Amino acid sequence: MQLKIKKSLHINGSTTPPGSKSQTIRGLFLALLSKGESTLENALESDDSNDAIKVCQNLGAIFSPTENGLILKSQGLPIQSHCSEIYTGNSGITTRFVMPLLGLRKNNHEPIILNCGEQMRTRPIHALVAALRQLGMQIEYLNNENVLPVKISGDLQGGSVTVDGTTSQYLSALLLALPCVSHDSEVIVYHLHERPYMEMTLHWLQQQNIQYIHQKKENYDLFKIYGKKHYQAFNTMIASDFSSASYMIAAAVLTEGTVILNDLNINDAQGDKRLIPILQEMGADIEVQSSKVIIKGGKPLNGIKIDANDIPDLLPTLAVIGTKAYGKTEIYNVKQARIKETDRIHSMTEGLTLLGAKIDEYPDGLIIYPSSLSGTKVNGYNDHRTIMALSIAGLIANGETIIEDSEAIRKTFPTFLKVMQSLGANMREENEYSG
Repeated sequence: MQLKIKKSLHINGSTTPPGSKSQTIRGLFLALLSKGESTLENALESDDSNDAIKVCQNLGAIFSPTENGLILKSQGLPIQSHCSEIYTGNSGITTRFVMPLLGLRKNNHEPIILNCGEQMRTRPIHALVAALRQLGMQIEYLNNENVLPVKISGDLQGGSVTVDGTTSQYLSALLLALPCVSHDSEVIVYHLHERPYMEMTLHWLQQQNIQYIHQKKENYDLFKIYGKKHYQAFNTMIASDFSSASYMIAAAVLTEGTVILNDLNINDAQGDKRLIPILQEMGADIEVQSSKVIIKGGKPLNGIKIDANDIPDLLPTLAVIGTKAYGKTEIYNVKQARIKETDRIHSMTEGLTLLGAKIDEYPDGLIIYPSSLSGTKVNGYNDHRTIMALSIAGLIANGETIIEDSEAIRKTFPTFLKVMQSLGANMREENEYSG
């Protein structure tokens, strides 16, 4: 499919972003580990969350839909699984979070194959595999070293382990699983990136009264996790997603009009809420009221330096915003953006350059200069965030912008096109071969 966008001078209206993907999937796996019925209101419905739900079902959970979410019923620990293979699609968070949980199965002496989609097979898992092997699990690569699919067996045990901090998902996967083992554990993480996602995981542990100690050292973080703990079934409201909201915020800032986003909790642990103070520093007119964000567009913006280490998912959106800021916008310290669904530093450099932007690519980021954009055809790289960010660029480009692989948006924001159209964005989706 292709997304076709034409310049849109005014974006107006009120809308509510969908539930947070990161919070939804954490809630799903905690509910799997809890005995009883857990309710997740405002849970995100998307390809990634559906992949997580299917994994939980394969591990014994039973799901029931509610009017605004879902109920998950689980037998708790040990995990009651009788399947021989689990498929995680292209969801990185689902793949990494489930790996240590497979060591908490009742029949974990029986090997289980963990497989995934083609895109996920190119993303790194070797650091987590190495950590899990240190913690007692047996993991065998089936095709190529350091990538899925793998065969997994054995108990997840307590102990001391070091894990790479390039992606916070390795650490979060361990933090969620290790309270359930029979002994205490110590985890050392060097050069931890994406700290807000770690804080999000710790918040879930705090809500469950799980005891841990976190010490931040000069160049590493030390976590002590106490074992023999049990998660309790819970009822929760999943916060709306600041990552999804970022595209609406950017579109509103870069065009004329007023957009109101409802049910956004600025106190939630999501790191991508930082887009708001970044844009305010650049000169945008954004007002935050309790659970509402009001954006009045069309204000002149000034380029700034942005350390994006904690907010890698915002790099594509910030790159687009930089094309309309006076001076230069520098996004740095975010080399992990190269190991997402695609190399986002390169995909945004390529896409924006084709649209007419002046942009310099560096190993850990970008420098973007004020530019006049003109519509053309660009590659979406089957990456939801690249595609949605480039669609915002299309709204401020002269002529028509065509983005390939638009179906990838369903990974995290299936209603993106409908929401943007409701705000006045001139976007439509077409089959590549139609007309």
